[in-house]
Amino acid sequence: MATNNQVADMRLHHSSTLTAEYFISYAQLVMNSRELSVEETNLYMEEFFFKGEPLLYGDATRQQFLQAMAEIHEK
Repeated sequence: MATNNQVADMRLHHSSTLTAEYFISYAQLVMNSRELSVEETNLYMEEFFFKGEPLLYGDATRQQFLQAMAEIHEK
């Protein structure tokens, strides 16, 4: 099981678009380490990953995040 420090240690580079696969892995790590539902994980990521700014990393990254969360929700 991942610790909270491992969740915080996922590095991010601002220069490229993050993929849906990245967000799926990140969300699964958050869900497992914090024992959160998909909805709770979405809220957590909105607040802590995006810092309350949906377009913080650009529209393309935002769309990849939304796609990833939709895929996770379907499972």
